[in-house]
Amino acid sequence: MVNRQVLTSWEQFKHEAERIISEKKSIKKIGELPVDHALFRGQSDSTWPLQPTLDRLRKKMGVSDYCEGVIPLIEKSVATCTGRRWDLSTRVHLGEFDLPAYEFMACLRHNGFPSPLLDWTKSPYIAGYFAFGDVYLSSKQREYVSIFVCVRHFWSGDEPHIRSLGPNIATHRNHYLQQSEYTICIGEEKEGDTKYFANHEDVEDDDGDILIKYDIPVSEQEKVLSELDSMNITAYSLFGSETSLMDTLAIRELVLEM
Repeated sequence: MVNRQVLTSWEQFKHEAERIISEKKSIKKIGELPVDHALFRGQSDSTWPLQPTLDRLRKKMGVSDYCEGVIPLIEKSVATCTGRRWDLSTRVHLGEFDLPAYEFMACLRHNGFPSPLLDWTKSPYIAGYFAFGDVYLSSKQREYVSIFVCVRHFWSGDEPHIRSLGPNIATHRNHYLQQSEYTICIGEEKEGDTKYFANHEDVEDDDGDILIKYDIPVSEQEKVLSELDSMNITAYSLFGSETSLMDTLAIRELVLEM
């Protein structure tokens, strides 16, 4: 369940993001309980759901089916073609659940293989770029972009649960340029203890403070990108490729006319 809020300006979103981050810091200072930091995710179309790529193809796929069935087969093919090997026995301990082959799963996610991992950033401004950074955004007849905030991700929700996998992982350099983290959502069949990859939006949240979706008008694009450019948050700073350099120059010369 997502708490959707329609905003009228970029400034409103910044105020909300700063409020959430400040509240987290205040709780952390008390030191009574572990505090998970907020995660942000920008999407350039407000009609798009919050959905990992695997969920678009195979809904509620079993964790063991994916991790113990698909992953070993894929690793052999990738290793054969690239000459690189991964230790699939390495597990991320998540309290009541251990996730195997995390680094290889992140590699697959980065290279476009359907994945249960959903990528976020710790920076609301980087999320803002991913929401507004499409140079053709204003011509696509969209009214709003969206920035999702995952406020709690330490097994939050009764069933299913959202869990962050943490930032420390050996993966593509863009992961660090973008201050990225991945989350998974795990559900469990009522009969038996079979775990499956669930949709993040299926998490039940009576208080409305696990997932928040802020819809921001597309008309704010020029203002947002101008501010982010002044902070050196551009396609090139986030990806470092020739293609992203072209995107950065297109925004500067054709959208912002700098």
